[in-house]
Amino acid sequence: MKERLYEILNEEKIHEIIPFLKELSIEERKTLVPSIKKMDREISKIVMTKNSYHTAGSVNQHSIIDIASFVCMDKKNFGKNYWSLFRNAEQTEQILEWGCPEWFSDFINESVEAEFTAFNYRDILGWTEKGYVQPKPELLGHHLSNYPADLDDHPETLNTHFWYLCEFPSKSLPFRKEWFPIVQKLIAEKKIERKRFLRECLLASNRNFNKNVTGWFMDAFTSLKPSEEELSELQNELLAGLASPQSKAVNTILSHLKKIVGTAGFKHDEFSHYLPNLLSSEVKTVVVSSLVLTEKIFQRKKMDPEMLGMALSSAFVSKDDGIQSKAAKIILKYIPVSENMKQALSDYSDNILTNIRPLLVKYVVEEQTELEAIAPEKRLLTGDENAVKVLQNFEDLMFYLPLAMDDPYSYHCDIALTGFIKFAGDADAESVKLLEPVFLKACKTISKWEVPYLNVLLCNAIINYGMSLLEKYPVQLKNLEKIYQKTKEEETARESYSTYQKKLGPMEEVGADCPARQAFQEIAVYAMEKIKSGDHIPLLFPITHAPCWISPLILVERLESYQNNNVEPHHLDIQLALQRCALDDTSKATEEAEKRLKGEYKELLLFFFGKNIRPEGEFIHPSWWMTAGITRSPGTVFEEFRNFGYDTVPVEFFSGAYQWKTIDSKKNSYYPVELNIDIPTYHIEKRKESLFMEYFVAEQKELNEIPALLLCFPNTPANALAKVIKHCLFYSGIAEVFERNLVLNTANALYQIKKPLDEVGYLFLGTIFLDSDKTIRGTAAEIWLEHVSCQMMDNAWLGRVIGLHEKLEWAPVKRLTDLMQHHMLNVSKNHNIALEELISNILLQMDTPVTNLKKILEIYHEVLALNHSEAHKEVIKKLNNWKENSSLKKICNLLLKK
Repeated sequence: MKERLYEILNEEKIHEIIPFLKELSIEERKTLVPSIKKMDREISKIVMTKNSYHTAGSVNQHSIIDIASFVCMDKKNFGKNYWSLFRNAEQTEQILEWGCPEWFSDFINESVEAEFTAFNYRDILGWTEKGYVQPKPELLGHHLSNYPADLDDHPETLNTHFWYLCEFPSKSLPFRKEWFPIVQKLIAEKKIERKRFLRECLLASNRNFNKNVTGWFMDAFTSLKPSEEELSELQNELLAGLASPQSKAVNTILSHLKKIVGTAGFKHDEFSHYLPNLLSSEVKTVVVSSLVLTEKIFQRKKMDPEMLGMALSSAFVSKDDGIQSKAAKIILKYIPVSENMKQALSDYSDNILTNIRPLLVKYVVEEQTELEAIAPEKRLLTGDENAVKVLQNFEDLMFYLPLAMDDPYSYHCDIALTGFIKFAGDADAESVKLLEPVFLKACKTISKWEVPYLNVLLCNAIINYGMSLLEKYPVQLKNLEKIYQKTKEEETARESYSTYQKKLGPMEEVGADCPARQAFQEIAVYAMEKIKSGDHIPLLFPITHAPCWISPLILVERLESYQNNNVEPHHLDIQLALQRCALDDTSKATEEAEKRLKGEYKELLLFFFGKNIRPEGEFIHPSWWMTAGITRSPGTVFEEFRNFGYDTVPVEFFSGAYQWKTIDSKKNSYYPVELNIDIPTYHIEKRKESLFMEYFVAEQKELNEIPALLLCFPNTPANALAKVIKHCLFYSGIAEVFERNLVLNTANALYQIKKPLDEVGYLFLGTIFLDSDKTIRGTAAEIWLEHVSCQMMDNAWLGRVIGLHEKLEWAPVKRLTDLMQHHMLNVSKNHNIALEELISNILLQMDTPVTNLKKILEIYHEVLALNHSEAHKEVIKKLNNWKENSSLKKICNLLLKK
């Protein structure tokens, strides 16, 4: 059988495949499955040519395998191939007539999850008539919405299936432009019921559709111009739609409710139940529309206003001046003072803005609570709460390695590597069995096309370690050879690609296509040599405290091990250790270094820990001293280091001081303002001992490892942040997933480091305050909140950065003001004082009014009132100029009265 199938495939006898398969029994077909899979892999291999690429198999060969797979495989093995077999409809019908698999109906029903299919609604109807498929409503609705044609050919299409389309539409429905005119025509011809369709449109608001599909139904509802009578009859569905998670649905429904608010049958009591959630929405248009509708109810209804009035108090969740002002005016005009109203508003008392509070003096009896000043937090970088786990034995190591593989750019790799060096030689006939699942995971991980580089190194180390134990424990590890050979075959197939980087084999042969990766590879080679030789002297660079810190006391202990064993550490190992050392409390470590170390080790650490202001002693290893100097005092040039030979490295990489500016380049009509930062080009030089920093600042092919590299330089993050700014933050609205994720991961890494920011740190933070991504802006606010709490934030510096950006309107001001209102205002007295300084310095950079400057000034006014302070004297000068602007006149005058 296998030989015959190979013959049909190799000679491309496509006309013989169906007769061949017909002759086989069910069991015989099952036995062919492994051969079919193997043939499929062979014909699917990529063949590179000079200008393009193609698969090794021809069109006919792929068709032969598609047919054989469909006939012989079960649903699990066939997978979710909704395309290849069905391209030839005639051929598919021939197969189904004599060999329709029992799983075919389930397979077709599941196609609603497919991105593309080569069959359509009409095909499904045909298969249903012949009994091949028992279609679910989801299937019919999904495929009909992709097939706006021949609707009169089948009586069930409009009678039943069309309503399935309303309940289970395809995600592509909104992009099928034919459906709007079709629906209008069908309603006009009375082939579908108008009232029922209007109801289905409203029900779509709460059916968990994506926003495009929900929006389509809302637009369809509006386009049919429902009458007042129809809207009144559909009032229950309209009101239920107000609970929709989609703002488009809520806004559409509010606009239609306004048309019937004056009718006798309007259900204002029911509306009042939805009002608190509407007024608590983060979408301003929803809140404003809800207030407008509420006012119309008061204008046109004779009723007890208290219930609606109490619901109206929810508007004060928002710190928007316009929203609070509108709500306050409605309360004053229509709602009498009562105990219930006082109680309802008292729940929001602390949130009512200071300029709104006087309007509600009869309703809000309590004085505004004065926020307390919080004591500044003092956090050690290396405390008990962030000490990392220490592995105790070989079993611990085996259980921990999968965690390190799942999170390669975290400190888990450090813990795993430390355990490897300590316990790799402790495997015995019983415990070594734990290696197989770890080995399998390493092979599966490294076999993927896109693998983080540190994962490549870790998985490679595990694989090489496993293969080295195979000779000693052939029985316990009998499956390793088979797993390895399969992984090796997959890599061999990929090596035909010119861009493929080798992952298997000796560590020194693993591909490293940029200097930063070469540095990690060099350290990995050194670590593997230690593992192979049974050298238990610990590596210096693994962290002791999350996320990236080494205790200075532990660094002394580790260096003592090298001193006592008369072994010299690897130059990159000791540099990385110095870069990661926590320098916030080195008093005890300094004492221990003086007692326990000698020679260059002692003099190096006494300088590094600050005991010796200037470097002293014999400089045997220039790279050690240079790294210590950069890490301890980035902006200082030590005369003693001038002859080390590192003067070819641009000074910016040592100091972290980069030139930057926000400019109106007009290169891009959508984003005319861009942020420029000057990073010198540097190609790493061959020298006896390169600086670890040189590997990082040299040109890199990849950027996605920057957050991990940032954690290699926690004391001096400027070089890492500068790269992210240059490549990902030049415009304010970059929406590509790669850049967005890189910025977010970098922001998270900066948040975890918990150190005072340097100049580039403030540039990065000020820039992501204005980022288009809400999560990134939220992370920026969290960094600010924590740094203010720990008294590590220079708000004047941060304000200058943001002000220089917004002076040219680099990003919409609304991003900043929303962040201030929802995350930064009224957190504590300390934070309000800090926010005042921040806004003052933003305003000081601005000359002419920018779009939405009014909103910044409103928040400034609120903060000044909370702090019982007055506007900065230099800001007052600007306010006197800006008050000539009609939109700013009112708020400027309010600020000038302060």
